[in-house]
Amino acid sequence: MSLESLFTRSWYGRCGWTYVFRPLQPLIRSHVRNKRQAFLDFPERSYRAPVPVVVVGNISVGGTGKSPMVVALCELLLAQGYRPGIVSRGHGVKVKVPTQVTPDSSALDVGDEPVMLARRTACPMVVFPKRDEAVKHLLATHDVNIIICDDGMQHYQLHRDIEVAMLDASRGLGNGQLLPVGPLREPIERLSSVDFVVSVTSKMTLPLQQLPVSVVLTALASTTLVSLNGDRQRDAQKALLEEKSWHIMAGIGNPERFLATLSQLGLDLNTVTHQWFNDHHVFTATDIPQEGAVLMTEKDAVKCKALGLRNSNIWYLPVSLVLPEPFKQAFLEKLNTIKAVSSYE
Repeated sequence: MSLESLFTRSWYGRCGWTYVFRPLQPLIRSHVRNKRQAFLDFPERSYRAPVPVVVVGNISVGGTGKSPMVVALCELLLAQGYRPGIVSRGHGVKVKVPTQVTPDSSALDVGDEPVMLARRTACPMVVFPKRDEAVKHLLATHDVNIIICDDGMQHYQLHRDIEVAMLDASRGLGNGQLLPVGPLREPIERLSSVDFVVSVTSKMTLPLQQLPVSVVLTALASTTLVSLNGDRQRDAQKALLEEKSWHIMAGIGNPERFLATLSQLGLDLNTVTHQWFNDHHVFTATDIPQEGAVLMTEKDAVKCKALGLRNSNIWYLPVSLVLPEPFKQAFLEKLNTIKAVSSYE
């Protein structure tokens, strides 16, 4: 079992071995609080872009649906006539300068999620750990009039106009403790300061009901399987039932949500085998079965496509976030209000 899995089981399970780090909590809480307070007290220290900045992030580690939300917001803004651009850290890669991401970029060079976002949105995108520098580079090289920051709620060098915090419906915030005792990057009360709290689920769950804020519920739509090289498509529900057995693979922060999506599409999870890797795992050809039906996430397919695999029965499942109309309206109204009281175009 990987170290990541051990921590996750403690944060969201009953064993709770990470409480051995509890003596560190006062120091960690003080650091997190001071970092946030410095941002609030000295806003001039943060870079304020000449266009609105929307941060899509979370207060917990692990997969919460940030990438589908970034895609959905880009689609919404494009439909409204905006010219959105995206910035991201580029997790797991070491870029020394702000680097542009294109649909043909290598995931090894710029990260798997950035390449996926560039392909899905066709929006200009730049990766760099210092998001403020990434924004400056994006503005200098592309004609964009709004920025979507993929993750970065805790990157206070960048001023933000709208914050969207994503939550996991089934796991919630785990034991509610800060890292490393729990999964939280910031305390739960941080959610009261964001503009929207969103969870990918069809119904309100107990972990969400226990939160002191209102949560917007969104759903994932997934109707098509796409071959690894992108040249074939199959109806998802029909294909999942036609194959006698599937080998499910994922190197994401929350693979259980992937399984839940497949179950909703009609796949009998008792008939499948599955293999989980750490988030942002660097796949090699030996990780992938050489025969049989294989199904993975879109993010993993970005990395596996370049491996030159012989198995032609490898597929991935693209997913799209269905934004509720009240959320769309509230988001656009918030954006219009920001533009009206600022110097933005």
